[in-house]
Amino acid sequence: MHVKLIDTNPEVTDAWALVFADVPQVTVIHGSIFDHPADAIVSPANSFGYMNGGIDFAISKHLGWHLEKNLQHLIRTKYYGELLVGQAEIIETGSPLFPFLIAAPTMRTPMTITRGPNVYQSMKAVLQLLQYGHMSTGEPVRQQVSSIAIPGLGTGVGQVRPLVCARQMRLAWEDVLHERFATEAGWEQMCANYAYFYTHNRPDIKYDIY
Repeated sequence: MHVKLIDTNPEVTDAWALVFADVPQVTVIHGSIFDHPADAIVSPANSFGYMNGGIDFAISKHLGWHLEKNLQHLIRTKYYGELLVGQAEIIETGSPLFPFLIAAPTMRTPMTITRGPNVYQSMKAVLQLLQYGHMSTGEPVRQQVSSIAIPGLGTGVGQVRPLVCARQMRLAWEDVLHERFATEAGWEQMCANYAYFYTHNRPDIKYDIY
């Protein structure tokens, strides 16, 4: 799996470059996400699938206005009307630029999310979908998606600081890709990281990351 972290804000890309420096599967790019095609693009939308603002508006503009309608139909029929923060879903786009869209809400409705684990939960949902999820056909997602483009989660309307965003995304990476939940010791360490989401103090991170 190859992850492209792409944003037009240099503070966000600088933070990613620092926090993901030792992760070879991750490439950090400063620029427009639409200049770097991948198998899938992440929409850090809201729980109701509205794609009429921020990066989601840009996704609709580049990939098609049908995406909002298709995503909302899926949310209504499969998730009883609301895709919760911490859940992710994948749909086809019909575009060769990004054949798939992964919706992973960072917020229920447009709001600031400067305190709490929203960015972590969104990133974790994306990675879990890629690792363990299935397409509507039953085929594992990882067989269809080997490269993914992700913008700065929560750094727009959510007003999450770049370094906080980067660290929360890296914590999610550690927990899913290294399966911290698989052992009791790893799981306890994973739980202990929860304090960081509210303090933003580096010493509250129990992993050996920046």
